[in-house]
Amino acid sequence: MGSESGAKAPWNVRLRAWWDGVDLPVAGTATAAKEAEAERTPATDPRIPPLQEWETEDIRIQQQVWGQGYCRPGGDDHVLGLAKPFALNPSLTVMEFGSGLGGGTRALVNEFGVWVSGLEPVGKLARAAKEMSIRAGLEKKADIIRFDPEGYEPKPSSVDCILSSESLFLIEDKLKLLKTFERCLKPRGQLSLTDFVRRDDLAADDPQLAGLGPEPDMPAYFCSGADYVRWLRELNFDLRVNEDITERYRKMIMDGWVDFTQAGGERAAHARAMPQPLVKEVELWTRRVAAMDAGALKVMRYYAIKLGGSKLMSNW
Repeated sequence: MGSESGAKAPWNVRLRAWWDGVDLPVAGTATAAKEAEAERTPATDPRIPPLQEWETEDIRIQQQVWGQGYCRPGGDDHVLGLAKPFALNPSLTVMEFGSGLGGGTRALVNEFGVWVSGLEPVGKLARAAKEMSIRAGLEKKADIIRFDPEGYEPKPSSVDCILSSESLFLIEDKLKLLKTFERCLKPRGQLSLTDFVRRDDLAADDPQLAGLGPEPDMPAYFCSGADYVRWLRELNFDLRVNEDITERYRKMIMDGWVDFTQAGGERAAHARAMPQPLVKEVELWTRRVAAMDAGALKVMRYYAIKLGGSKLMSNW
């Protein structure tokens, strides 16, 4: 996946080898979709439970690829790792922005006994995540709601920790949201976030960043890593970690697909029964990895503590 011309080949090769010789098209053309439809496993396959009223085929496939409760790479290990600096215990409250399907939200509750308020900007994910928390008996401790940037006014100094993983790129006015985070954190409150960012010298409308949002009709707003550093310092955060984790994140992507392509049983049956959502997921992550390999897209991790009073020179 190191070049544009060969970006899709490794995915196709892995999927073809995994799928018992069936060539799963990844071109996204009408002909490819028809060919995939002809090869699909009948929807009556007993290994495939019917979709719930809050599910879509996209959501079902995402969980088959990335794990129960997840729509992106990393799973519990990634989220719990981001929360490690918090030293969580049941006396602390956590807000998670970009909960996705709620797998990380529920992992935090189960691991540390904390109360987590989840916010998710994508409506269909928020609905599914909330329902899954209800079914897990965690509707109160792992409550997840749709994030509305216009109507979101959290109580000041009400949260001990805020965590966000690969979600702020969906928000156009990130500075406004970061100001909200700072306001609702308690003194010495902690912020841990990862996000997709563009290379510092790359324009926001560079063609290399096109098509990297989760849905074709959903824009992505990639700031630079330098923007985050400037904003956090302007908001009087003590920025403790400013780390490029692109290679680590790329490995999580590749490991997820390798694991998926080596699976059989229910996961293989879902892939055959729902080829179009699978093609969509393959193509999205192919584009993202290609942008990473070209140096246009990075994944950055930041950890910061809210300061009180005047800014200290040592923070610069």
